[in-house]
Amino acid sequence: MRTLFNLEKTYIEESLAKKKRVQYLEKIWTSEENVSPEISTIEREDDSVHVSLEKSLANADIDSSRLIDENTMLSAPILSQFLPATKIKGKEDWVLESDHFKRFDKNLSANIEKEYEMHFPEHLNVYCFEQNNYSKFEGPQTGATGVYNYYLMDGGSVLPVLALDIKPGDHILDMCAAPGGKSFLALQTLYPNYLVCNDSSLSRVNRILNVLEQYFYDLDKRWIKANRLKVTQRDGRLIQKENYSRVLVDVPCTTDRLSVMENDNNIFKPGRIKERLKLPELQSELLLSAMKLVKKGGVVVYSTCSLSPIQNDGVVSMALKKIWEETNLEFIVKDLSPALAQVQSVYRLADASLMKYGQLVIPFKEQNYGPTYFCKLQRMIESVVVLTSVNDEFHSHGNNYILV
Repeated sequence: MRTLFNLEKTYIEESLAKKKRVQYLEKIWTSEENVSPEISTIEREDDSVHVSLEKSLANADIDSSRLIDENTMLSAPILSQFLPATKIKGKEDWVLESDHFKRFDKNLSANIEKEYEMHFPEHLNVYCFEQNNYSKFEGPQTGATGVYNYYLMDGGSVLPVLALDIKPGDHILDMCAAPGGKSFLALQTLYPNYLVCNDSSLSRVNRILNVLEQYFYDLDKRWIKANRLKVTQRDGRLIQKENYSRVLVDVPCTTDRLSVMENDNNIFKPGRIKERLKLPELQSELLLSAMKLVKKGGVVVYSTCSLSPIQNDGVVSMALKKIWEETNLEFIVKDLSPALAQVQSVYRLADASLMKYGQLVIPFKEQNYGPTYFCKLQRMIESVVVLTSVNDEFHSHGNNYILV
């Protein structure tokens, strides 16, 4: 995957260079054309004769069967043929998710900054099939050390970890870590000095431990006893303040791919309506908690596996509003669109004009990854301070699997 990213980056650079050459040649051509403006004007006038609206209408074939006689159009028999619907019965309380954004505070102005680079760690090896290749990876096998040789996961899950921009020596919190795939990716970079894998229920914590035991033969000696890795069971909203340099918040969501493919325990079942409706509130509280745990200059990445605008940009908007109202912390939203230009040969991303804060991987036939939404937030190192009065008062501004 790293090779594909680098190739795409080279293609983009070559395309930009070609575009500059074309613009230079067009500039020369335009200057030559202006030497004989009279000839150009005559040619344009001759062309306009053949494409005039009047001449086109004169030669057009008109379908008279679609014309309505104005003398009979208001008669009762014709009017009774069509009765427009005034409303749809059974959906009186239905609200489109797109309309839900109207309830957000439009006066909230987030500080958005473009990011042009996405680092792919040298020791992180990720493999995928090329587009339109529908082969399946074989199941992992155990080697001489008794652990599996690779981990299968949805390709969309790679990007939130890359968005964290993990650096050597980082202290990382994976707030909702189960089943453990993204934590495994973070460890594979060999950068973290300390990683906390957390989840709220015992069953999910056990899933994390199972994954780690299956892929790290020296888990206890080299990682847990060396205090480099810790697995905890806490409510992410109640974690006490610690200065993490990176926090990943892969929140519980509607899990759209699973919901489409499986009926068992589906969150869209009638019996789970209340749980589903409370998801955005839970998600925003988890993100808010993560933003309070990260240290100055640190990065928070919020992610879901949902297409829902409310669970994605909507939750980010709510968390930004709460952090502004309840604390003096300031965050920058990182626009990763320029940096993600290099991944277009592997992923299909939602149109940037449709997204307010984050990026969304959309499943499509040729490369069936996602859906995966992720948004990168960075805590500002210093607040912008403005002196407002002589009394020294201050105010702050401010195939859907891959191999790993």
